[in-house]
Amino acid sequence: MKLDPGRLPGLLARGALPIAVAVAVQSAGNLAFHAAVGRQLDADAYGALGTVLAAMMMLGVPLGAVQTAASALVAEHGLSRASARRTLRLVACWSLGPALAVLACAPLLRDYFHLAGLAEAVQLAPYLIIAAVVAAARGLLLGARRIGTVAVTYFVATAVRLVLGLALTVPFGVSGALAATVAAELAALLVAARPLRHPDGTGTPGALRLGAVAHAGMAVTGLFLFSTVDLLMARHHLRDGSSGAYIAAATVAKTVLAIPAGIMAAVFPRLLAGWRRPGRGRVLAAGGLAVAGPAVLGAAVIVAVPALVLRVLYGDGYADADVLVRALVSVAALTSLVTVLTYAALARRARTLVVPWLGAGLEVALIQTWHASALQIALCSAAALAPTLLLMLLLEARVWARMTPQVDADGVEESRSAATAA
Repeated sequence: MKLDPGRLPGLLARGALPIAVAVAVQSAGNLAFHAAVGRQLDADAYGALGTVLAAMMMLGVPLGAVQTAASALVAEHGLSRASARRTLRLVACWSLGPALAVLACAPLLRDYFHLAGLAEAVQLAPYLIIAAVVAAARGLLLGARRIGTVAVTYFVATAVRLVLGLALTVPFGVSGALAATVAAELAALLVAARPLRHPDGTGTPGALRLGAVAHAGMAVTGLFLFSTVDLLMARHHLRDGSSGAYIAAATVAKTVLAIPAGIMAAVFPRLLAGWRRPGRGRVLAAGGLAVAGPAVLGAAVIVAVPALVLRVLYGDGYADADVLVRALVSVAALTSLVTVLTYAALARRARTLVVPWLGAGLEVALIQTWHASALQIALCSAAALAPTLLLMLLLEARVWARMTPQVDADGVEESRSAATAA
């Protein structure tokens, strides 16, 4: 696939806009969900809920790699009913083992995160299986350019989560809110599965390769750990209302990354193609602007009125967390640059992929040492971000600015092997 870097904005508008709008609606719905259940639960219970939701997201992040691999499979071989069924069945089988492991570790998760009962930890297992199949289904549809259908899956999931969340949280508390989240993923799967039963096109059978999924998963998981591990550690180290305040502030901050993450899905193929062509530095710069621009603008708005945002979402319960919101939102905005640079490394199959993992390790070490308050944990996140972003800039931006593509030891252009793997 040959792309003109100068056409990047137009390509992004056509390819990313429906997903960006859907993710924006999902993000707004996520905030509304947190606001609704946060008002019905006390601060400690809300802290428990936010921690388990973060764990659900963490379990689901490697599934972004499944979505990417499924999309590439369809782009290469076309979409057929047989390949769709084979892919979904294979992904369900892959996710069964990890789900059983999560189920076996439920008592440990309950004790570590101070949850009220096993039901709150057990729901991670079915969520993992359903979310895995949903990711694969979305990937198949994206490969077939059924972007509108994928957007609808986000809309439906958001609506189901809001309605059931309001209905189930009052009688069942944290367990009810988590059940609404699982049901939302199931609703998205039902929407995605319908067009896959009778695809429009005809394709040749193809196999989803675990190696390609694992390579992309390394990048996606490292990024998610880097941006979310503070949430889990905050719940472990903070007590009473402090953990709830951190979860509330972090939820607002992480929303800044939602739309850029959707746009990144459209930017990555351009990075993959642009690495082989002259002017690839402009491709990286344009991709960075497309992804980080919305994050910085969103962060600027929240930083200007953090108390208002907290009051609208959570009432007066977390009004004193405005400084915490400013710190975490600023970290989230700059983390979007780490995201772009990590995907740039993935496009050329570079070892730079390990940098976010190193950043997450540094973040864990800092928080484990300094965790006396919520603000101290947030400052540890900022302290881990600075060297991580600087190292990524030094390693990736310098390489992309070169005039000629790099060639590996066997004389094969790195970008070509990257395209083949993708």
